[in-house]
Amino acid sequence: MILLCREIYKNRVNYLFLAPMYLLLTLFLIVPALQGLYYSVFDFTIGSPRVFVGFNNFTKLFHEEVFWIALKNTFILVLIIVPVSIFAALFISVSVYRGSQGVKTFVRGAFYLPLVVSSVSLTLVWGFIFNPVVGLANQILRTVGLSPVTWLGDPKYAFLAIIIVLFTFVLGKPVILYLASLGNIPDTFYEAAKIDGANALHQFWHVTLPLLKPTTLYLVITGTIQVFNVFVLIKIMTSGGPGNSTQTLAYLLYEKAFVFGQYGTASAVGAVLVFIVTIIAIIQYKFLSTDIEY
Repeated sequence: MILLCREIYKNRVNYLFLAPMYLLLTLFLIVPALQGLYYSVFDFTIGSPRVFVGFNNFTKLFHEEVFWIALKNTFILVLIIVPVSIFAALFISVSVYRGSQGVKTFVRGAFYLPLVVSSVSLTLVWGFIFNPVVGLANQILRTVGLSPVTWLGDPKYAFLAIIIVLFTFVLGKPVILYLASLGNIPDTFYEAAKIDGANALHQFWHVTLPLLKPTTLYLVITGTIQVFNVFVLIKIMTSGGPGNSTQTLAYLLYEKAFVFGQYGTASAVGAVLVFIVTIIAIIQYKFLSTDIEY
């Protein structure tokens, strides 16, 4: 304890500069999370007294079909979007990295643009693309001789449309980070591999991939969290429909709170969401962080 106090005192200036960040994290992240967990064991609406119900909100939630639909859809999105976006980003980054500086600059700019443009604006553009009458998607189908599709009004196609749009939202960050990480790999590693007789494929497998493991770990965890929390896209394009075909846990939380006024149940959805994401992140870290080479 004495050693800890001495260490804190020794680095007091550093902790002083970090204090505002920790204060903001506490106020806007930790406190709301604990407050949501507290509300999850109460049954209440705005303007009415809170009634303690224990785990009744969770029991009621687990007996609702829409919860399991939302859970299934969320997991499907994660299992499709996260690995596909990472593999696609890795392929794009490796393909353009050895190209000219102009090509790399263009790729960085093209994939960075969705990260700085409002997600609401991008979603509205995609909504126009999937418009059944004048949308570009159906224009392409007509051009190749196929029948137009009611993309956002048909359960068979609405979820596919969400996958396509979400993929474009998620792809930018992995491309940017992989390009940056490739630039941090010393050329001496590749030169040594060439001397040992390694071809391009062997260099990628035994040099590039292992040294990109920390970046991949970060992208898998943050990508999973991002997909679990997708809301704006669902809200604007489908509102969870048609027939709950695009319902997700994040949108179900919003719906329970602000559509039905079931704030206790909404808090229970949030608690379940945090629990699932935490467990998945721990598992991913355990399996992907082993044998990381720097």
